[in-house]
Amino acid sequence: MNNKPLSIVVVDDHPLLLSGLCMLLNSEDDMEVIGQAETFNTALTLITETQPAIVLLDITLHDQSGLDLIPKIHQQAQETQIIIMTMHEDRKYLEKALDRGARGYVLKKGLDVDLLYAIRSVARGEIFIQPSMVKTLITGEDTAVPTPEINHTTQLWNTLSEREQQVVLGVARGYTSKEIAGKYFLSEKTVSTYRSRAMIKLGLDSRAELVEFAMTLGLLQNKSST
Repeated sequence: MNNKPLSIVVVDDHPLLLSGLCMLLNSEDDMEVIGQAETFNTALTLITETQPAIVLLDITLHDQSGLDLIPKIHQQAQETQIIIMTMHEDRKYLEKALDRGARGYVLKKGLDVDLLYAIRSVARGEIFIQPSMVKTLITGEDTAVPTPEINHTTQLWNTLSEREQQVVLGVARGYTSKEIAGKYFLSEKTVSTYRSRAMIKLGLDSRAELVEFAMTLGLLQNKSST
C-alpha cells in the first residue's frame, strides 16, 4: 500500500489565498504542497521540475490565462492531473477547462470540503465538477448571475461559507465565542471550528489582522449587517 501523500502544486496570483490554501492542504495527512507559483512561466517551470500528482490552477493569473497553461502542463508533465479553482461560474469557462484536459472544476467559495473531495476524486481517476455547476453543464444554460470584476480582498471574503462569514465578522466586532454561539444557535466548539477554518482560508493569523481585513471591506461600518 502506498502511503505517500499526494504531491500538489498550487498556482494562484493572490498571496493570501495561496498561503491559506497551502495551510489547509498541508493539514491533511494524505496531501503535501510541494510548490506554489503566481505566474504562468514560473508555474510551468515548477511543474516540469517537480512532476506533481495534482495541480490546483486559477484561471485568472496576472500575466496570462490559466486555461492556456493546461495544454502546456500536459506536454511537460503527462501524469499530472489539473483541477481548476476559480470564481467564474460561467459555463464557457467550465467547458474550456474540460476541453483542454482539466479533471476538476471547483469554485473558490467551496475551497474547503469541496476542494479536498475534488483532489481525492481526481487522484482516483475521477472527474469532479462543482455540484452547483453540473446542471449548467448538462442543460447548457448558465445559472449564475453575471457579476462585475471584484478585487482580491472581496475574492477572499467570497471563499468563505455564509456561516464562516457570520462567525469571523462576529469575532472582528469583538464578540466572544459564547456570544456568537448564542446568536447563531451553535456550540462554542463549532464556532471555534468555523473561525479556524475561515482564518486558514483568508491566510490570517490574528484577530488584529481579521479586523484590518474586515475594515478594508467596509464590514465594520454597519453593525446590523450579516
